[in-house]
Amino acid sequence: MAKPGIFSWFSYPLPIQERLQKIRQAGFEATSLWWDGNDKDDQPDIARGLGLSIDNIHTPFMNANSFWLDGLDGEGYFNTLMDCVRDCKTHSIPTAVIHTTCFSASPEITTLGMERVKKLVDLAEKQGVNLAFENLKYLEHLDCIFKSFDSPRLGFCYDSGHEHCNHPDADCLARYGQRLFAVHLDDNFGDSDTHLLPYDGTVNWDKVKKELNNCRKIDYMTLEVDFNPKHEKSKIYQNLSADEFLARAYEKLMRFMAE
Repeated sequence: MAKPGIFSWFSYPLPIQERLQKIRQAGFEATSLWWDGNDKDDQPDIARGLGLSIDNIHTPFMNANSFWLDGLDGEGYFNTLMDCVRDCKTHSIPTAVIHTTCFSASPEITTLGMERVKKLVDLAEKQGVNLAFENLKYLEHLDCIFKSFDSPRLGFCYDSGHEHCNHPDADCLARYGQRLFAVHLDDNFGDSDTHLLPYDGTVNWDKVKKELNNCRKIDYMTLEVDFNPKHEKSKIYQNLSADEFLARAYEKLMRFMAE
């Protein structure tokens, strides 16, 4: 059975040690780590010292569109991703989650971008690390990548919230499920990516569960949830302490995993 997990950032600005400790105390068995900042290399040992497995790292994505373009920004972003793959090997983390584009209008698919994908795949194979490309607003780049490369180290990170508000009829799990490496489970009302807890929005969780059962089996069921007080629909969490939010998150995930 997959282990229940949650992304290490869940909106409460606490020191990473405290955040991970609260995640473990809430009952979660795994976490995913945001791979940026001066303390990133300390986080795997902190998590494991608390008894948490590490599902994956989430690579930086602020310049994701530049990946497909010539120039210093694109080369810098590509090198960051290459370093993330090496870091996964160093810290024995199985998977790096990657954004193919930003959330805004995406760039054209370019020969340069596909060459960079190939170099990432080659490095991942050499290092024994999985690349999990995530569904964002548009799917053309994912389609092209998966059509062009057939590697056991190249796969998919399914984000239920992104699908629900950006491409609700795409059926990503049927489309890419045999390449599934990771999941970001979160909810919304189909209008914006609010990262609500499961069952607090309008995602059809029965359908998600059924489709996951037909996908490649993965080791972790991981929430990527948080709340932004600026979003009206997130205000249901605003009076919860970090411990209360995590307790509710764990209960929702256990409900999903049990059904």
